[in-house]
Amino acid sequence: MSKLFVHFFFIILSSLIIQGCYPEPKVIEIDFPTTSENKKIKIALIPFSGIDAIYPKLLKTEIEVFYNCKVTIVPEQKLPDFAYYKPRNRYKADSLLKYLKQSLPLEHELILGITNKDVSTKDEIHDDWGVFGLGFLGGPSCVVSDFRLKKSAKNKRHLQERLVKVVLHELGHTLGLPHCTANKKCLMRDAEGTIKSVDEEEKYLCESCKKKLQHK
Repeated sequence: MSKLFVHFFFIILSSLIIQGCYPEPKVIEIDFPTTSENKKIKIALIPFSGIDAIYPKLLKTEIEVFYNCKVTIVPEQKLPDFAYYKPRNRYKADSLLKYLKQSLPLEHELILGITNKDVSTKDEIHDDWGVFGLGFLGGPSCVVSDFRLKKSAKNKRHLQERLVKVVLHELGHTLGLPHCTANKKCLMRDAEGTIKSVDEEEKYLCESCKKKLQHK
C-alpha cells in the first residue's frame, strides 16, 4: 500500500469521525415581526412634578403592550404657570395640551403628560369642567391627572387600574379614535365625567375601534 493511499485513507477516515461527533446543524427559520422597532409610533411621556414615582414605568409598560409602540420617559418637569387657573386651584387642560405640543421631542409623534393636580376644560355647558384627562383628536398631545381618580379608589392597585385605562383612552384620541358608542365595555367609551364609567370599562378595544385604528 503506497504512502499516498495511506494518507488519503486517513483523511477520509478523519472526516467521517468528525461528522459523527458534530452533526450537521438544523436550519431554524425566524419569523420576524412585521412592525420593526424603528417603525413603531414613538410616544414621549412627561411626568409632571409630584406624581407617584411608580407611574412612569408602569405606564410605559402598559402603553407599549397595548398599542405596540415605543415610549420614552423624559425628565420630570414643572407644570407651566400660564396654565394655572387660580379661582379654582387647578390647571387648564387645553393650555397643557398646547404646552406639551411645543415640548414634543424630535422623532416622536405623540406626547403624554401625567400630573397629580386637578385639570379642567371648557365644554358645551360649563366654562370650567373638571376632567380625568384630555387629548387632541388625531394628536399630538394628551394629559391625564390622577386627582379625581383617587376619589373612592379601593386601594393603590385600583387607582393604578383607573389611571392606566384613562391614559390608554386619551392616547386613543391622539391616535385618531373618537368616543365609542358601539360597546359599553370598550376603552374608548365616553366616561361622561363619572368614575363609575371608568370602572365599568375594560382594558380592550372593541372590534369597531380596532378597525378604525388599523385604517389610520
